[in-house]
Amino acid sequence: NILEESFLEQKKINKVLTLSQLYRKKSNNNNEFKITTNKCLHNYQYSGIIVQNIANAKIIHCFRNPLDNILSIYRAHFAKGHEYSSSLIDCARVYLDQEKIMTEYKNRFRSNIYDLDYDKLVNNPKDEIKSLISWLGWEWDDSYLTPHLNPRSVLTASNVQVRSPINSKSIGGWKNYKEMLKPAIEIIIQADKYQNLTHK
Repeated sequence: NILEESFLEQKKINKVLTLSQLYRKKSNNNNEFKITTNKCLHNYQYSGIIVQNIANAKIIHCFRNPLDNILSIYRAHFAKGHEYSSSLIDCARVYLDQEKIMTEYKNRFRSNIYDLDYDKLVNNPKDEIKSLISWLGWEWDDSYLTPHLNPRSVLTASNVQVRSPINSKSIGGWKNYKEMLKPAIEIIIQADKYQNLTHK
């Protein structure tokens, strides 16, 4: 997680370099790319710091049905630093934590954060992607509809998924694991978020 590394390093070197400079150095040593994307799961915790310290940063808050999200995290094989992903209870708690924190940051930095509903995206990619591209201020290109054909390198646990066409196969997948997910469902119900499950 180079964002977190940059933040911690900046504190150690007493702000000799800005967070933006450290992050750029770590993410793009050869300055070949003008735009980078960082989708580390912990980034939500740094949304306010990102907005206030990295010029031109834009935050895309991609959200989905809570239990589809929890199931996806639970089934992933993350490297160290994501120990919570091996526990359905911890996954549910992290889900609720990000929802709470992102709600706070959206109230403070609304113009810098874009809400992207995953279910709508995979069911209606053209409209949803066009809306996102417009918010980013980029020119439209039809290649945005076929991201799986982009030859760029992907260094995350989702490297297999990004090589597949946009699809809705995982929507509602949690229903096949309803019994297994009971501990997470109970936590979501206690947090009064169960309506999010029944509406999707």
